[in-house]
Amino acid sequence: MSELAQAALISGGIFFVVTARGYGRRTFDRRTLVLPLVMVAIFGWTYLKNAPIDSVNDWAVYGVAVAIGLLFGGMATLVTRIETDERTGTTMTGTGPAFVAVWLLAVLIRLAFVWAVTDNPSARMHFGEFMIGHHLEMATIAPFFLLWALTMVLSRMVALKVRERVMIAQRRESNTVCADRPTNPVMS
Repeated sequence: MSELAQAALISGGIFFVVTARGYGRRTFDRRTLVLPLVMVAIFGWTYLKNAPIDSVNDWAVYGVAVAIGLLFGGMATLVTRIETDERTGTTMTGTGPAFVAVWLLAVLIRLAFVWAVTDNPSARMHFGEFMIGHHLEMATIAPFFLLWALTMVLSRMVALKVRERVMIAQRRESNTVCADRPTNPVMS
């Protein structure tokens, strides 16, 4: 299996796991955070340990991947609601079709790229010229896509955790303000 096909397969797997575990109304707890972090660690270690890092251009490619991952992770975060279940006090996330659309768009862009450089002679030629002109190895492409996907997952988890903490702090502050108010004001 080529590195590009492998990157597409991994991206599809991440898409499936993230959308299957994140779609709809879900509990946002330690387990919700641990699975993506474990997934990032396993895929990251397995597929990034041999990534080329010999030149500034390699690092630039990876920086672009992280930036794109942050952009898509931010979009996935924006279409995710976070709230407290009033009955149980549990933090919940809520997603819908927009969440799936963000992840699907990311996967389709990756697949379009893979298709273009493997099946479109003109795109393959321009891509090859770009790689040669920037002294990049083909081995930077799979890590590029993986970093993009892993950054999407990780940045969304971090952003949701921050939003949860802000929500909890606001609720505490609101409860403190309400507790300080007299329940039966004295009329003069």
